[in-house]
This record gives sequence, structure tokens and C-alpha cells, in this order.
Amino acid sequence: MDELMNLLSRYKKQWSLEQGFYTSGETLAAESEKIWKRDWLFAGFTCEIPLPGDYITYTVFNHSAVIIRDDDGGIYAHHNTCRHRGSVICTEERGNEPDLKCPYHHWVYEKNGRLRSARMMDKDFDRGAFGLHPVHVSILSGVIFICFANDPPDFSRVRSDLAPYLDTYDLHHAKVAYRDRYELDANWKLIGENFRECYHCGPAHIEYCQAVIGADLFEERAQLWAEQKEVWRTGGFPEHTIHEVMGPGHFGIRYPLRPGFATYSLDGKPVAPLMGKHKDYDTGVVGLIHYPNFWMDAVADYIWVMRITPLDPARSVVDLTWLVNGWAEEGRDYDIERLTEFWKITGEQDWQLCENNQKGILSEKYSPGPLSDTETDVVHFHKWYLTALGRK
Repeated sequence: MDELMNLLSRYKKQWSLEQGFYTSGETLAAESEKIWKRDWLFAGFTCEIPLPGDYITYTVFNHSAVIIRDDDGGIYAHHNTCRHRGSVICTEERGNEPDLKCPYHHWVYEKNGRLRSARMMDKDFDRGAFGLHPVHVSILSGVIFICFANDPPDFSRVRSDLAPYLDTYDLHHAKVAYRDRYELDANWKLIGENFRECYHCGPAHIEYCQAVIGADLFEERAQLWAEQKEVWRTGGFPEHTIHEVMGPGHFGIRYPLRPGFATYSLDGKPVAPLMGKHKDYDTGVVGLIHYPNFWMDAVADYIWVMRITPLDPARSVVDLTWLVNGWAEEGRDYDIERLTEFWKITGEQDWQLCENNQKGILSEKYSPGPLSDTETDVVHFHKWYLTALGRK
């Protein structure tokens, strides 16, 4: 703890963080307790579990949750550990089960967590005292967030800020078109920092800069943005920027694509049918973030979501999901390669940058450096992170 307190005391605003924030096991242990086990975490989407018994699991450090749809359409989340001798109950990442049955001794739990049967236990055994431990769950316009804390933070501000952006996509009736997973040799915060600035976009992201005017930080886009805001406002689409640095730590924005680009694709042409309430492709890009692990970029015809999960100080898992209109049919309404190629290219460029960043930080010669004025959102990310880490 002394190491962490020293790191916190030496933080210099508008500079990169010290080495220990990216390499120390003590720092990671503090993050586990003060961030990952206390804050609301993105786990998945309601459209991933449309039927009774459909479930997904999400594991962070030594906490694992199973999120399951019950027979009445409700969604429950439970700690994925049996009340008998602690075995994991759902060993797969997703599936369908009529009941939650422990694979070890076959204790059987209902979808709401109540213990239904416990084989060969004493006749006086009280099943009601041994239900699964609940995990808090909040559904935000089709996005599932969970919290492992006994007393979770208030979610109402996140809901009121982000719901207007998400509601236009009708995510309850969307469809997962594709998933991908990368294990990166990079601290989870380096991935977050990378996605909070475009200082690197001009040199690193040719394809991205072709799609987004001004992403290279040289082109003027203020007039286009002002004109598009009026179009969005007239069409009933939210266009204000949300920047909630403190507390919940979330961000929302809508920004324009380059004229001639209907969506995020290499040629600018649509790649899937319009989603939700969209009547045309002239709605720009919606970017939403909820720290620490929810990062979303959405266009009129698809949504791309990144979920970051730390493994150790120098390794993270990045789960990617592409969502499309629920009735869209692969091979007829969209092609997987065209749907995914833009973010596969852009993402893999970023993964290399993040891994290179981690390698450099491991050097004994690394020391914090000053940030550019274009990296103010990295400073905001640091402010949220350091405040969260300093909580008692």
C-alpha cells in the first residue's frame, strides 16, 4: 500500500502515469478491490440471452457472474459459485440450461438463484438458506451491467445520460453478428488511454482518418459538425456531448463521418440494414464509454463494442462484438468480412500500439512525459481512475 500511496502522491497532471501504475501487482490488487469489484461493469447484451435459460458468464479476477434469463423474461445475475463446496456452476461462457446445476455434486438452483434440491442432505437441511449469492444487475437499453459490490453505486445518472443514445438502436431486438477476442500484452489502462485520444490517429490510422473528417487533427470540421447537429436535432437524435468525469465515469458523443461516408467501412458504403429508429444513414457516429470496461462506436447500420478485462499488470483481454438489426440475415443482408474489416484493421493497429507502449514502459529508463493539448481526454481518464483508486 505504501508503494501505491507514493505513486498517487507523485501524480503530475497533464503527464503520463508513472511506471508502477502499469507494472505493479500492488496497484492491480488495489484496482481489483476499488474499481473492478465496486463499479458497474459491462457484461453483455440482452439480445444474447433471448430465451428462458439462456445465460452468459463474465469473470474478472476471482469474481465470476452468471447472467441468466428466467421463465418470465427477467434477467438475474448470480455469483458463479456453488453454496455447497464452491465449485463453478456454469463452466461455459454462454449456453442454455433449464436450471443451474453444479457439475460437482449436482446441487440444483432455479434461475432466480433459489436452491431447488441438494442431493442426500439431512432432512432438516434448510434449502432456503443456501441460494446463490446475488450479483447486482442493471439493464440499460439492452446493455447488461453488473456490480459485484454489496452496495453498488447509483446507476441512475448513467441511465439518464446514455439511454437516449442507446434507445435509437433497439438493442433488445438486435443480433450479435460476430465476436472476436484478443489477449494483449498491455495493461488495461493503456488500452483505455489509446481510445481517449486521436493524437496518434493521423500517423497510425489511415483507414479511420479516411472515414472521419478531422481525425488527423488537421482538417477543419467545425462547420460540418454544426450543420450535422442541426440535422440530428431535427431528426430527434441526441447530439449533446456528455462528459461525466467524476463519479460514474462515462462519456457520450455524436460526431460526423466524412461526407460521402454512410458508415464505418473501407469504401464508405453501408454494410448492413439500418438499426432501430434510423431512417437513413445521415446520423454520424455515436461514441459511448462507461469506465472501466465499456467502449462503443455505433453507426446507423451496426454497433461495435469493446470490453476490456485485466488479467495481470501487463496483460488484458479485449472482447469485441458487432451487433446488427435483429432480422438481418448473414449472406443476404450483410457479409461478415465487410461488416468487420474496418474495425479489425483499426483495432489491430491499436493493439500493436498498446503492446509497444507496454514494452517501452517496462524499460528502466521510462519516466512520465508531458501530454499534448489534444490528449485532454486522457487527462480526464486519469482523473476518474485516480479518484476511484483513492477511494476508501
